[in-house]
Amino acid sequence: MLLLTILLALAPHRIVSVAPSITEILFALGAGDQVVGDTNYCNYPEAAKTKAKIGGFTTPSIEAILKLAPDLVLMTNARPDIAQLLRDSGNKDVVVVKPDNIAGIYQSIQTIADKIGASDRGKALIQSIDKDIHQAPASGARTPKPKVLFVVGRTLGKVSDLIVVGNGTYLSELIELAGGANVAADTIGLYPHFSTEELIHRDPDIIVDMGVVDMGNSEKLNEAQKRQVQQLWKQYPFLRAVQHDAVYPVSAEYFVTPGPRVGQAVRDLRKIFSK
Repeated sequence: MLLLTILLALAPHRIVSVAPSITEILFALGAGDQVVGDTNYCNYPEAAKTKAKIGGFTTPSIEAILKLAPDLVLMTNARPDIAQLLRDSGNKDVVVVKPDNIAGIYQSIQTIADKIGASDRGKALIQSIDKDIHQAPASGARTPKPKVLFVVGRTLGKVSDLIVVGNGTYLSELIELAGGANVAADTIGLYPHFSTEELIHRDPDIIVDMGVVDMGNSEKLNEAQKRQVQQLWKQYPFLRAVQHDAVYPVSAEYFVTPGPRVGQAVRDLRKIFSK
């Protein structure tokens, strides 16, 4: 009992999160009340929106962070220079995590859990996520694996200047976990640009389109908006995905937030791939 009291006293009470994934981890570990600041893009859970904002996760304001007088700053490896500047300013407890893939998410959860005195909760959360993403594929899962193109960027209102998910990325890992095969897995670069010719050459079975989502706005696409996106792709009627009505617009931020909701992302993709 005495040890627990000491650990709780030593645990940080004013935490600043410099990434949406970190914010979600903190809330999932039950430490939401200890978060005093987070980024402009921290929209989940709802309570994250009420925290003081310190800028973007790649453009945080050092002044805004210091003003909150945190006893712990949690960051990703996106801005090591900012991390060093914060340490130089006297904030010695700046912890950098790397939730770049599934293994990185697990390590980040446990690192954060240990830091805030919630090691057991961290282990339980990891076990829950791991069970979720490795559950048996849906009974209607396709064989062989469908070839999937995941679009994360394109020209507004057009199917052009495509930016797609390449190899070595978090999203490519999700595609595989959900029972698909990333059609761009052999390309150079994490998020390569696809020309029309390359799109036709790859001819995916399924297209997941997240190309025009504003990450500062967590609103879901309504049915009319989904139909508009699907209509855009009909200019390529010779594509296998278009022929089989297998173009799926998505907007949920958990697809691109490597955190505790990764299980939901895998479940959603698994449903799409089994249709």
